[in-house]
Amino acid sequence: MKVIWRTTVKIVPGKMAEYMQLEEKRKAMSSSLGMPPEKVYSCVSGDMAHTIVYEMEWDSLAALEASFEKMFASPERQAMMPKYDALIVSHENELYTPMP
Repeated sequence: MKVIWRTTVKIVPGKMAEYMQLEEKRKAMSSSLGMPPEKVYSCVSGDMAHTIVYEMEWDSLAALEASFEKMFASPERQAMMPKYDALIVSHENELYTPMP
C-alpha cells in the first residue's frame, strides 16, 4: 500500500535563509540514505507566510519506517535537530494512502 507523508513547517520570521541552508544538508543526507525524492511547496496566497509543505511517497508503511529509522539514527541528523528548534515555529506531519 502506497503511503504519502506530508509535513507542514512554519518557519520563524526572519529565519528562512538559515532554515534553507540547513535543509540543503538534510536533503543531501536524505538522498544518501535512500529516502524517496520529495516535493516542496511554498504558499502563494493566504495566511501561510513562512510556511513550507513537503510530500514524500513510499511503497509501504514498512518502507517509510525503515527510512526514518536510518535517518534518525544518523549522528549527523541528530546534531542537526537542535538547530531546527531555533528555526521552526511548528511542524505537523500527516500520513495518507490512496483512496480506492
